[in-house]
Amino acid sequence: MFKKEAIQNFLYFDVETACAYEGYDSMSELNPRLATLWSKRANYYRGANTELTGATDGEIFLQKGSLEPEFSRVVCVTFGTFTEDGEKKFISFAGQDEIAILNKTNKVLNNAMAKNWKLCGHNIKGFDVPCLGKRMVFNGINPSGNIQIWDKKPWEIPYVDTSDIFAFGSWVQQKYLSLDLLACSLNIPSPKGDLDGSKVNHTYWIEKDYDKISTYCEADVKTVMDVMEKVCF
Repeated sequence: MFKKEAIQNFLYFDVETACAYEGYDSMSELNPRLATLWSKRANYYRGANTELTGATDGEIFLQKGSLEPEFSRVVCVTFGTFTEDGEKKFISFAGQDEIAILNKTNKVLNNAMAKNWKLCGHNIKGFDVPCLGKRMVFNGINPSGNIQIWDKKPWEIPYVDTSDIFAFGSWVQQKYLSLDLLACSLNIPSPKGDLDGSKVNHTYWIEKDYDKISTYCEADVKTVMDVMEKVCF
């Protein structure tokens, strides 16, 4: 499916997010307009998921807020590359200063664009890229050209998305194929340790363990790189 030389010219990455505020109450106090808009969004989740029917706006915010760029913040971005001898190399940006993370991320993306590298990750078209683009604009940062794709034709978009590759044209397969399931199917060790995506918000706001989030994020990037090595024939 791919040649080994090709995947060495990819920039692999993953984005981790947390809720923009520690909880719904703090959002209501600091940004009441946003809190009102979240209440409307919470009604959508109640209608779409019977398990959330009786949940409060605050409970739904802690479960779902980090998934939506308008109500979240970027707390970690990890990039991975292959060295000339095939080793994997990583760099992560994490912490409380979202603007610093985004500026550093944008610099790496601009460097990749200058090298004509493609961006590679799992479900990056559905989450990571739009999340980065929106959070950058919301914070007054002009996103790198390789994530500004609104005027691009499909074949001009510089992404390799593993959820696309293994969907083989089926949007249903794409929707339900997690990175962990894909890794299992390819006999690749699971990227999941004692942290998963649902726990990032707690790790960020309560534990304040940014290194732990970086380690988790790096594991996901490494797994994507392992997956791409498996599709070299």
